[in-house]
Amino acid sequence: MKLLDLPALPSSKTAAPEPGPCRAVVTLGGGGARGLAHLGALEAIGESGVLTERIVGVSIGGLMGGLYAVHQDIYRMQAAAMQLLDSPMFSASCNQLLGSASQVGSRGKGRVVATPPSSVWYSDWYTRIVRLIRTGRHVGRLLSGPALMTSGILDEAIEQLIPDIDLQETAIPISIVAADLVSGHRIVLETGSLRKAILASTAIPGFFPPVAWGDAMLCDIGVLDSLPLTIAKSYPADLVIGVDVGSGLQRSGPCESAVEVMMRVEEIGEQLHRRHSLRHGDLIIRPDVGHRHWYDFRNPERLIEEGRRAGRRVLAELPHRKFSQRVCAPT
Repeated sequence: MKLLDLPALPSSKTAAPEPGPCRAVVTLGGGGARGLAHLGALEAIGESGVLTERIVGVSIGGLMGGLYAVHQDIYRMQAAAMQLLDSPMFSASCNQLLGSASQVGSRGKGRVVATPPSSVWYSDWYTRIVRLIRTGRHVGRLLSGPALMTSGILDEAIEQLIPDIDLQETAIPISIVAADLVSGHRIVLETGSLRKAILASTAIPGFFPPVAWGDAMLCDIGVLDSLPLTIAKSYPADLVIGVDVGSGLQRSGPCESAVEVMMRVEEIGEQLHRRHSLRHGDLIIRPDVGHRHWYDFRNPERLIEEGRRAGRRVLAELPHRKFSQRVCAPT
């Protein structure tokens, strides 16, 4: 009688496999200058031992995410960002954007800082745009052109920071999120020019022209979906980390013009969408930068430090989270 070799049954005492390092999809949100805090948050994520499997970026989060996806060296990233902020090109671009070319300004630690007249810097830039519209300036461009500004400012910054490669050539996979004005859909870019994808995702509607991408016309979706955690949740990973650099919703004064009403409703809509999106994140890092206007690039070191501090605080809680105890090894 021939006996068959049967596979041994697993013992009930067999130890469960040891959990490995956490694999995360990291979502970097929009917020203009506040997005420099992403550099500090990414540093904290790397320190924690969490492995970044993919980056999902929108607006400034797409730019900072693209920089990290290419280089992976957080200190090289920070140096590149500081070099850009120190450059005469960036200072001139800020002056053009803020309408203060006659007030090129003060230096601090070698950095050229655009200094608009008196307290104008601290007032909301949207208020300044409304004022220009009321006096008739830029009305023709608003009615007949695609945007108030050209894309030159964005092009120069992106070309200085990002190599001319395909999205699929980055060291860490990255997804760039934008809005298609033609179809009305949210678009996730994973192939094609990395530079062009970032340009599309940072093209603030009305301020910078949309970017042609095949049959689509793409622009920044951050005014509606500034932290696309629902996109991040669709990728396989142990956890989804969101870095929220948005500002809180403050009480508003009287909305005296149609433009002010439209901008206020847009702001409310973005806040409501962000609150809903936050439910899809396992860990949310919120640097204390909400008080900064999106165009205020002064003291970039402070913004980076706020991201670092918030990231370390949140990630210190990771070993105590129930889901992390199941899938992640202690670091």
